[in-house]
Amino acid sequence: MKKAIRTILCLIGAMMVLSLAACTPTTDRNQAGSISGTAAAGGGQGTVPERGYDREDAKNQLISLYSVSADGAKLEGTMETIPEMTEQAIVDKLIEYGVLDEGTTVVSFSREGTPASKDVGPGIITETIPGMPETESPTKEYGVLELNQFPDDAFQEKKLQAVADTFIENFDVLYMTIQVDGEILAENLSFVEAGK
Repeated sequence: MKKAIRTILCLIGAMMVLSLAACTPTTDRNQAGSISGTAAAGGGQGTVPERGYDREDAKNQLISLYSVSADGAKLEGTMETIPEMTEQAIVDKLIEYGVLDEGTTVVSFSREGTPASKDVGPGIITETIPGMPETESPTKEYGVLELNQFPDDAFQEKKLQAVADTFIENFDVLYMTIQVDGEILAENLSFVEAGK
């Protein structure tokens, strides 16, 4: 009887050691992540090849960039860098991600209007603090972007939203209108989260 109890206790102990070993996290600090699919191969429209950290990027401006998934079903968001915060630099990144066609240029971009509500987003003062000067929000209500061309394809609606989201995030506007040669393609687009 004692022999059977010892055997059972040894088996339980061995199982506990194995379960602890299986649950212990491992730390591979020098192991790089992997990318699957066409992004790993560096091919396909709308994919950008993987690259390591570049010291020159520290001098660049960090932007939010939105693109359309390969199947056109949803928006995808990422962070990118550009040499300076200009409308054309952002359009060039949208070209790189396959949202806009090669040769697309900014004809004009304007921001105007004061938001109707002070509750327009994070970091915006919603009440006056006694003894502190009242500051004006950098957020404008409307942005109007005019381009020389825009892709006319099956994903046009999602591409318009990707361009609008990119400009809304980076230029602090609430609503975007996108035009081509004076013709309005989309009016008063508001921000839509990536994944939708």
